[in-house]
Amino acid sequence: MKNTETVDVGTQLAHQRTDLAMDRTYLADERTLMGWIRTALSMISFGFTIGKLGQVLQNVELKGILGNIRTVSIKDIAYFLVVLGTVALFGAALQHWCQVHELRAMGMRRKLSITFFVALSLVAVGGFALTSLVLSL
Repeated sequence: MKNTETVDVGTQLAHQRTDLAMDRTYLADERTLMGWIRTALSMISFGFTIGKLGQVLQNVELKGILGNIRTVSIKDIAYFLVVLGTVALFGAALQHWCQVHELRAMGMRRKLSITFFVALSLVAVGGFALTSLVLSL
């Protein structure tokens, strides 16, 4: 009888360790998404700022690395940064959703991810920033 109780306690402890490992994995994924949010928000806001600055300096162009072969306008850089930040954040949010879905399939209980909703909101903000840059031409 004593041996059965030991196995039960050992099994319970194993389940607890598994649950804690899933929680650590989930929290690591949340931190990764927060890092992507910071990076994407920086790209979006920097692109939007460059775009607005470019509107003030209408005729300024930056020379390419290879000399006069190609010029890149401030507007192109602004669009690129806003699009890159928005797409990167959308991809990071999608990756987070897939990983959480896998953890739920392995038995993790359902959790509300505020980080995921913030990421989706910022994807919408990136879309609005890009729309603002395009419509202000």
